[in-house]
Amino acid sequence: MNDRLDPAPVRLAEAALANARTRLAAATDYLDSVQELDRQRRELMKRYAADYRADLADEIAWREARVTSLAAKAALAAEIAERSRNVSEGGYRSRDYRDEARIRLYEAEAELAAERMALQQAKRRQAGSEAGLFRAPDGTSLQWAYGDWQESKTEIKGARLQLQQARSAESEASQALDAARAAFRLKEKAPVLAPPGATIRSIIVGRGATVGLGDPVAKWIDCNDLFVDAPVSDAALPLIPLGSKAEAILEGDGTWREAHVVGLRGGAETLGAADLAAVAKGRQQGDAQVLLKLDGDPHAFASCPVGRAAYVHFPSAGVLAVLLARLGLG
Repeated sequence: MNDRLDPAPVRLAEAALANARTRLAAATDYLDSVQELDRQRRELMKRYAADYRADLADEIAWREARVTSLAAKAALAAEIAERSRNVSEGGYRSRDYRDEARIRLYEAEAELAAERMALQQAKRRQAGSEAGLFRAPDGTSLQWAYGDWQESKTEIKGARLQLQQARSAESEASQALDAARAAFRLKEKAPVLAPPGATIRSIIVGRGATVGLGDPVAKWIDCNDLFVDAPVSDAALPLIPLGSKAEAILEGDGTWREAHVVGLRGGAETLGAADLAAVAKGRQQGDAQVLLKLDGDPHAFASCPVGRAAYVHFPSAGVLAVLLARLGLG
């Protein structure tokens, strides 16, 4: 457990997520309020539309009555004009009398035609209102039907965009917090795994220490793979090939054990205590180094034999072979 690990990145990520959730809640409330205003506007528009249709129905009824009245007036004016023409042609009245009657007839017919046109326009506005098209007598759109509607749609579109952005920000903040927590857990407490059956040799760091990735924290010995460090002379080293057989007997153990050569080092580059759990005693300056791996079951030992002295016999490098090698006769 790293007690000195700074939790500030996690706290900042938590604050960022809380802020993102606050903005998300505000964006949600704003969209709800705008949609509620739009619903109220729609209800008001329905009432306006109902009044508009009722007024149109009254106007159409009134104009139909006027058309009927004007049609009767025009018919009467036509009869009067006809009688005036007969009287004028009989010599009983002047021609002006006939012309005056005709003028009244033309006026009545023009008024009737205008009223019929106005009636048809009112009926067209009525048909349009049933399809959701509301127009004034001059053909322009009504403000209550379209002005507020356009503004409301724009506000709803903007509110939905803000909500989408707030949701994206909240998701990103949540992912950032998960990543910060995961990183904190990795830095706070990480398992150090050693091979089963390994023996702890030393603890490098103490409790509460802060370590970086890859820093050593302990040294252990894996007794499942046992190696023997054997010093040999430079003259004998060429007689011991890699993979060749050898025999070793460990201190405190009365049994010769088979081994094989896994590594060779000249006297100038032997492995030391920084590389091996234990190094051979009695090495002289200029001695070469042979690394052996013990064959057989490592669990045959009652305890891990690391650090014991060993005697090693190399069949390929007996005394006679070494002497001949020194004399150049091998």
